Amino acid sequence: MKKIIYLMTLAALLCTACELDTSDSGRFEGLWKMQGVDSLANGKHVDMTQRQVAYAFQSKLLQLRGGGASIFCRFEQKGDSLILSDPRKAGSNNPPVESLDALRPYGVTAFRMPFYIERLNGKQMVLKSDEIRMYFDKY
Repeated sequence: MKKIIYLMTLAALLCTACELDTSDSGRFEGLWKMQGVDSLANGKHVDMTQRQVAYAFQSKLLQLRGGGASIFCRFEQKGDSLILSDPRKAGSNNPPVESLDALRPYGVTAFRMPFYIERLNGKQMVLKSDEIRMYFDKY
């Protein structure tokens, strides 16, 4: 009996000693290919279907790829907003992105970039900033 109590106590301590990251990306999870971009200033639409620009969400990270350098960002959703922050170049040390020029092909124009979520379901995502509206399909 003493042995069972000891094992149960040990198991309880092991379960409380480690913390599992149960955070997930929710409806963002997965790969989203950019289909088009609208300029809010002039109404011009750019078809992106032949380009390979994509947002890949996993856990608390977003990988921007296909528009030049591959970049990782942290992201958070607050209500109907998606906020990207802490952009870093993909590489051995993941150095911080120092120029906005590397982020612009992805529709990102600030190091802490807020987007309004206009649509987010299992198949489509539409993000809007002050300057553009981006359309994505899930893959």
